[in-house]
Amino acid sequence: MQKYRFKEIVATYWQTHRLRFASVGLTTLALTGCGRPEPSTDAAPAATTGEMSGTQHLAEGSSSLTAESLPPPTASPELSPPVGVDDTADQPPSSENAPPPRIPAIDGASQRPQLRPDWGPGELNAFLGDIDREMGALINGQAGNTDPRAVQEEVVRLVALKRVAAERLSEHPDGTERDRVTGRRGVLQALSHLASMGDLKAAEELQAIAEDSRNSPDTALRSDSQLVLIGLGIESLRHGKSDAAAHVMDLAHELLEGDQRVDVATLMVLGQAKDTLLQYEYQAEAEEIRDLITDRFGDAQDAEVARMAAMIASSGFSQANSALEHLDQLRQQIVATATTASSNTPDEHHSTMPVEVSAWQAAIKDVLSTPADLLTVEFLCGASLEAEAVGRNDIAAATYDVLQRQFADRQDAIGRVARTALRARENRQAVIGREFDPDLPTVSGQPVKMADYRGKIVLMPFWSSAFPNSLAVLPNLQEIQAKYPDRVSIVGMNLDVAGTDVEGFMQRDGLSFPSFRSESDPSAEIVNEVAYRFGAVTLLFVAIMDAEGKVVHLNFSGEDLMPEVQKRIR
Repeated sequence: MQKYRFKEIVATYWQTHRLRFASVGLTTLALTGCGRPEPSTDAAPAATTGEMSGTQHLAEGSSSLTAESLPPPTASPELSPPVGVDDTADQPPSSENAPPPRIPAIDGASQRPQLRPDWGPGELNAFLGDIDREMGALINGQAGNTDPRAVQEEVVRLVALKRVAAERLSEHPDGTERDRVTGRRGVLQALSHLASMGDLKAAEELQAIAEDSRNSPDTALRSDSQLVLIGLGIESLRHGKSDAAAHVMDLAHELLEGDQRVDVATLMVLGQAKDTLLQYEYQAEAEEIRDLITDRFGDAQDAEVARMAAMIASSGFSQANSALEHLDQLRQQIVATATTASSNTPDEHHSTMPVEVSAWQAAIKDVLSTPADLLTVEFLCGASLEAEAVGRNDIAAATYDVLQRQFADRQDAIGRVARTALRARENRQAVIGREFDPDLPTVSGQPVKMADYRGKIVLMPFWSSAFPNSLAVLPNLQEIQAKYPDRVSIVGMNLDVAGTDVEGFMQRDGLSFPSFRSESDPSAEIVNEVAYRFGAVTLLFVAIMDAEGKVVHLNFSGEDLMPEVQKRIR
């Protein structure tokens, strides 16, 4: 089974193009960890696009800590020492290799750790990592505390601790260059967070340090500094500073110069810059930022990054959205016309005039007059499949032709998506007319051979317990079987991953039909061999075998299959 589903894509496409992110200019760095993570067998898989420990939740729509969501701290760290910082000399001696105390959940000051003055670089690094993990737990609501005031106070305390520890690490006489960079990045992150909570003095210090580090030979420190300066430039733009737009543009180009690594934090800050430029009617500059995003991220190997870039780059531009909306209107008209023809029921919401291939091709050309992103290509793949499902093979062929000519040769996520759609279509065409008798186990463990069903029409729904809607077609199949009990049988093809209690699922849901078991492996190049052979890219999916055991029809629209079966009953 392939990895896109056309019904979900076309149903949610316009929501993605209206996506707006929360303000992230100053908080992006504040939420990004700087300490060296300690090894753990329980650690989550590493992000594929760089350091996302503190930025991924923003992209997922979780709350961000901004000046609006958290009031300014009641006391500045510069005026009153933060809880937990103890510079007295009468501490017990510490070994350089001894691990620092782990930061507990919010349980009161008595359990809070002390930042000891005699710690070396290793202990300071580990301490910073602990602070980042604790802040991540607080921000994501995993620290076991639901009192907003207590959470705010703990965040302020942790930020102050982070700043002090990072400053010590950056200046430690025994530190390496890497330690100094890690410390400096930690200071940037701490100041960024304080600035986002309304600390003007921290904002001034933040700008000075970021300006000093914007040309650092260390790419991570340089990128952090440039992101901070873009965030500050966005704030200047909002406050009406005359040269702010030009300054933001210069910083954006500087950030993307050369081949330095750029990650999701970069993508989000650039998106915020683009939206702010649009808001204050800097149309040309916003379009330039959009093009920078598309050029740098649009051909990403990681499909999720390419998809996010497409969302961010395209939002807010009415001309591009207008062309896409027109194409989607034609798609809806194609479906409505086909539905009306099959049911003889007029559609009151869509024109029932057939869409001409030339009109469809012109609409695609209009959409592709600007560089295509991953979302656009996924939409075309979904639309071609939907046209195929409702019998508009001419529309489907025209769309597949565009995918082949314009995208199939690309060596990025866009190219992979296009090739997946084209290969699946080829496989659907190739399987028609062939016998199918798989050597597979069954869910129940009882052997099943397709040869046992010779002389009968076999209805084979492809299904997974992870996608219960994949069995939405079952009542129709059972109705057909009940009408022709001696001529029609249902034999399923389960696609669940290994380890799934498929038999228990069937028992709980009262599913009595025999079913082959073809295990899927999401990490494999071909997720499921049987689904790949049939070109199944979406569930619902039903294959029909005739009395000779040959595949004669594939259906992925969920429509009534009674007429299709009746044509084949002799």
